Amino acid sequence: TEERVSQIVIMGIGEPFENYDEMMDFLKIVNDDNGLNIGARHITVSTSGIIPRIYDFADEDIQINFAVSLHGANDEIRSRLMPINRAYNVEKLMEAIHYYQEKTNRRITFEYGLFGGVNDQIEHARELAHLIQKLNCHVNLIPVNHVPERNYVKTPKE
Repeated sequence: TEERVSQIVIMGIGEPFENYDEMMDFLKIVNDDNGLNIGARHITVSTSGIIPRIYDFADEDIQINFAVSLHGANDEIRSRLMPINRAYNVEKLMEAIHYYQEKTNRRITFEYGLFGGVNDQIEHARELAHLIQKLNCHVNLIPVNHVPERNYVKTPKE
């Protein structure tokens, strides 16, 4: 039997929204009956938060899943972990995410890497809960391994 691709996640090294037109062409091909015929709900696009493209993506007539790498619920922490936050801050990002949700009525996934001593304390959890309280969303908590170049440590299990 031949194995079939059943899920696609567009993310990682390189920002999908930096190649927006090509990404959308790819999504149409893999979703098309004559392409890979992968259902839209089995495809996820993840972004670091390029706000103009979040608005564009919201205006597309597609059912593709959407994820945002958040990693911090305030500008200080998010800028430390994600330099893109200096261009597109948390407030503007959340405005775009609210627009996306109002326009699509779809659940959003927030990717939240847990960096020991940086964003993994109870006050950070409360701040995150407050930030997303009015959204239909899922938070994917990702324990991050030790990164010696950045002096990041793994979050303790407790």
